[in-house]
Amino acid sequence: MGAPSTPQPPGLPEWLRWPVGEVARWISARQEPVVMGWPYNGTRRWYLLRRRRDPDARDYLTTLIRRQAEQYRMVFAHGVSAVLAPSFGAETLKRGPAYTEYALGGLLQLADDAVYREMFAGGVRLRFYGDYEAALGAPRYRRVLDACREITEATASGDGPLLLVGLFADDPYPTIARLSVEFFEREGRTPGRRELVEAYYGVPVPDLSLYVGFAQPEMFDVPLVATGLEHLYVTLNPSPDLGEEQLRRVLHDHLVARRTPPVDYGTLTREAKTGLAGYYERVAGETLGIGRVDPSTGLWLPVLPRPAESGE
Repeated sequence: MGAPSTPQPPGLPEWLRWPVGEVARWISARQEPVVMGWPYNGTRRWYLLRRRRDPDARDYLTTLIRRQAEQYRMVFAHGVSAVLAPSFGAETLKRGPAYTEYALGGLLQLADDAVYREMFAGGVRLRFYGDYEAALGAPRYRRVLDACREITEATASGDGPLLLVGLFADDPYPTIARLSVEFFEREGRTPGRRELVEAYYGVPVPDLSLYVGFAQPEMFDVPLVATGLEHLYVTLNPSPDLGEEQLRRVLHDHLVARRTPPVDYGTLTREAKTGLAGYYERVAGETLGIGRVDPSTGLWLPVLPRPAESGE
């Protein structure tokens, strides 16, 4: 018997109406797992605006840890197999040890958060990747490193989705070179790509499927798993604002809309060609990713292109 075929792709309105479990079953029926890169950005401005709405909100780190947990639970419930979450890089260290210790303090709360505990009990595995052990070698960070090891060991036997948190993964090449040499010394040959991915992350990780950034279109800190075939998305609101409908729209675009067969331009009707020409005339000179610095806040904000109907 051949492999089961993926059910017919649903239209977006139907997809948005489906129960979460049905979305997850449809995604699970596909041959390839969904691996989502999701750097969690814009958190301080998100918390600032949250405090405006709710002055009694809990402290920044506690509030953020809970929001992240709720969103990871939502993402995994929709059938996503793995999330790569680049979190801290070398820029964090440049802000000084006091800030670094405070920012990384959120890692000490993961094992105590009720939503994270619920996910871990359900089989979610948590691992950390990057050169964090070397970057955090000072004694003041010992508690953070111990917490990372403990939660990794405690969740290692899970059989559910994989949450990979990137810590100082912005310069992976010395580590990748070292791992390659060690593999050669051990096996007598150079490692294949999948072997090198497993050596770097500590577990097998499928290729990256999609990457959801914030504000500025850019991709970073997901070594070895990016192939150039992943789909890139950018939210205009900070990452903690990502809700279920927005997630579903991204997943539908990734799994359905972007996978339509190539167009045979020779078969286009006169009306279709006229519409296509009109569309490109309307968007001439527009570029996704251009922004401006807001004079009142000093923040880079995207300049949105003028609305233009598709020529389809």
